[in-house]
Amino acid sequence: MILEKAIQEIRDRVERDYGFAPAVGEPRQGYGDLAFPCFEHAAAHKASPAKAAEEVSRGLVGLKHFERAEAANGFVSLYFSPAFYAEALAEFKEGYAKSNAGKKRKLVIDYSSPNVGKPLHVGHIRSTILGDAFARLRTHSGWSVTRSNYLCEAGTQVAMLMVALEEFGIDKVKTERDLLDCYVRISKQFKENPALEEKARDALERMENGDETVWKALHKVREISLAPVRKNYELLGIEFDEEIFDSVLVPRSLEIVEEAKKKGIAFKDEHGETVVKLEDYKLPNFIVLRSNGTTLYSTRDLALADERFEKRAFDECVYVTASEQNTHFRQVFKTLELLGREYAPRLKHVGFGLISIPEGKLSTREGRVLLLEDFLKAAIETAKKEVRARQDYPDAEANKIAEQVAIGATKFAVLRVTPEKGIVFNPAEITRFEGHTGAFLQYSVVRCRGILEKAGRLPAFKAGGEFDEHEKRLCKRLAAFPRVVESASRQLQPHQLCDYLLALADDYSAFYANCPVLKAPEADKAKRLALVKATLGTLEEGLDLLGIQAPEKM
Repeated sequence: MILEKAIQEIRDRVERDYGFAPAVGEPRQGYGDLAFPCFEHAAAHKASPAKAAEEVSRGLVGLKHFERAEAANGFVSLYFSPAFYAEALAEFKEGYAKSNAGKKRKLVIDYSSPNVGKPLHVGHIRSTILGDAFARLRTHSGWSVTRSNYLCEAGTQVAMLMVALEEFGIDKVKTERDLLDCYVRISKQFKENPALEEKARDALERMENGDETVWKALHKVREISLAPVRKNYELLGIEFDEEIFDSVLVPRSLEIVEEAKKKGIAFKDEHGETVVKLEDYKLPNFIVLRSNGTTLYSTRDLALADERFEKRAFDECVYVTASEQNTHFRQVFKTLELLGREYAPRLKHVGFGLISIPEGKLSTREGRVLLLEDFLKAAIETAKKEVRARQDYPDAEANKIAEQVAIGATKFAVLRVTPEKGIVFNPAEITRFEGHTGAFLQYSVVRCRGILEKAGRLPAFKAGGEFDEHEKRLCKRLAAFPRVVESASRQLQPHQLCDYLLALADDYSAFYANCPVLKAPEADKAKRLALVKATLGTLEEGLDLLGIQAPEKM
């Protein structure tokens, strides 16, 4: 990577001549292409930072990738040489090599994880899209990634549905919308009739004890609710390496509870519930068994971690869920540590803020949901209007483009926001071609392709010649791509890549507006076409790492 080479050149020279390893990074605008501080070096030599920076900058001559160095406010600012830009363009032509940072390391990512019996609504999409981006980024960085979908069906919500099917008639339930209607209706009745709670507890006990009637109803709920979920996954381009149903973990969960009791980690409280004492670790105590002996999410999460490590021997396991579960996962991880699980430090939880709609927070129990299928249909229709406003494509082509734009725009709207922040979803806003949206990036790809198609066979770029300010800015941005991807992968922060791609598209727009390509003088044409091709490849690869396709036309 040319940028890493340039940074290493500076580090080697400064360390050799001045005895310290500089922290080279991107400076504030107007202070060169790269910069590093001299404050610690100045303190070690009892000199002022300004004088230290002056001394170091004067010695940075004869470098391949830099034409000059300047001192300012205790920093050394560096300016790339023509050789840097020429070498960068040659590197883009060859394409970016995948990183080996995670070579031979194993990662399990637990994401999406919808509850069986509940429809997949917009509120569930964030875990699904974030987890997929994490998997793509880490795979690019050389990790061996297992994409895991943990489907919860042994909990209270399914027990409530079991009661609902008994109350309203199982044969009347045919679709996920019927299940949603049952859930909303039974939730209201639970508030009015406490006796139904006893029925739900009984259904849970019978489920964990293998009652055939309950299991028959459970399988019907599973069949009805998962068919549309998988259809939505296909539309989103989401895949998993494994599906795990939490109901199969009940026996292992009970074994772990007994182990915790024997080790003195868990005890029965005055209500008859089995609790892991975590107050000494500044965490709430952790209930792992109800008074009637049935398991909870907490118990099954302990069993899941054990089974995953036995099967996958992971170096890291990442759970992607709403921030509302932050405390829950701290309790799970601490309990596993107290149980002596060596893999406990390898567990990580990435929490995210909730998604809402303009009408307010989503609530399945209250029936205030926007089904993912309905949201995507609305986004596709909105995107189709945008597409048709620009060109009158045949229906089939317009539909395909609109689907790619809507799916890409939805994913980008999720990934551009840092995980901890909430998101308000509006199809009309996220599918706009203008502004910082996924559609804007897709349109930038189409514009690049259009120029290259008109150019036909590309002339060979030869090193030499000057780069103007717009060419330099675009070239520098392109050179930063591998570094940004590696940072986004290491920190599991895909918004870094989103921000980079938007900045790249902005730089490309400025280049396009100020630097004629097809009508450029022959001395500049090959160079500019090479920049267009490099921009296209970088945008396509960056979008692919986010799980976003770019249409052929828009």
